[in-house]
Amino acid sequence: MTIATQAAPAIARPDHAARPDTSPRTAEPYPADWLALARTLADELRPGAIARDALGTLPVEEVRRLRESGLVNLLYPADLGGGGGTLREAAWSVLEIAKADGSVGAVLGFHFYNSLVPLLLDYNGANDAVVREAARQRWQWGNVTQYVNVDFVAEHHPNGGYTISGTKKWNTGTPIAEHTTLLFVHPDRTHYLYAHIPTDRAGLRFHEDWDQIGLRGADSSTISFDQVRIHAEEVLHWGHDGQQTGPLPLWATFGAVFYSAVYLGNTLAALEAARDYATAGRRQSVLPGAATTAEDVLVQTQFADIWLKAKAAEALFETTIARLAAGWERRHELSEEDRGLLAIETLALRTYTSQVALEVTAQIFEFGGGKATGRSYGFDRFWRNVRTLANHDPLVLAQKTLGAFALSGQPPRFPAKFPAKNPAAK
Repeated sequence: MTIATQAAPAIARPDHAARPDTSPRTAEPYPADWLALARTLADELRPGAIARDALGTLPVEEVRRLRESGLVNLLYPADLGGGGGTLREAAWSVLEIAKADGSVGAVLGFHFYNSLVPLLLDYNGANDAVVREAARQRWQWGNVTQYVNVDFVAEHHPNGGYTISGTKKWNTGTPIAEHTTLLFVHPDRTHYLYAHIPTDRAGLRFHEDWDQIGLRGADSSTISFDQVRIHAEEVLHWGHDGQQTGPLPLWATFGAVFYSAVYLGNTLAALEAARDYATAGRRQSVLPGAATTAEDVLVQTQFADIWLKAKAAEALFETTIARLAAGWERRHELSEEDRGLLAIETLALRTYTSQVALEVTAQIFEFGGGKATGRSYGFDRFWRNVRTLANHDPLVLAQKTLGAFALSGQPPRFPAKFPAKNPAAK
């Protein structure tokens, strides 16, 4: 059976072979209350969010504000020039931003867990200089990381470092980022290496092909690399045993928390939009005696169901963040089993919040009637955002992993992608 497809019109965007400039025009001092800052920024972002979504506009000025405010540095230690914030503050900041603009929330979430890569790679400070520079310039980080792609292999450069050519898909936030993480395979094809490079590096070309139904401003365009130079000092230090032959410890674990923040942000925004709509007017079909949609007892019953699921997701969000934060505090002593258990907990959070988000963001139309489907309300953007993000990691695969753990009690192990015997890293 052949399925006919018709290409949608491409989003009209300016050519940015050189990335758009989001440089801060000011450098505001770090706040005493990070969540208050996030809510203030969310209030700035909310007007125009529906229009930006419809146009697929790159959030250039919005990212500039994240940098100016210092929010991008929240997770970096204060003694390295960062904001000294907590994982909870970072996660809830992403949630608050995602409530106002799902695309900007996703960009911030991907920034946070990719900005941690230098600290995740080495727990003893070998990458501190990179963190200090990132904090000083308030970098917005992109993400060029795909562990399934073992064909992205570098070549040695005669003057040291490497060059790399090839094509990478799904590079969330990179087209609008200052710097990006870059994962590639060592020329010996024995292990991975991580580097950081500026996104205006010669040889990078952004394909402008991000035209998805949701997260339309969270550009994940394909990037072509044509002999892109990676200087020796840009290769990040690996501080764990052996070489990096598999996924970076805790990287996806932190990522699951920020995915969940985006899911929850859209969920809560959808609930608030439905509540405001239902209390402000009366749909055509309500029970007799109801002056507004919200006074219909059947609507109240329906709303209670999805509201309770959102509350449960929030509670799981809080407890999982606390457990991961505690694990990070004892990161030097975590065993492989400990890391596997943290991975299970955060995978459970990501899975549950995605399920709740997909249900709630679709169900809000039940409270609006036909008028609520008007484009000016933008109620559909919440579902489109979470559907787009959830498609990154199929739910059935997560459920398989969780089910295997629930039945056996054995946390997952992360197999190496390369042979066990490797020469010393060069």
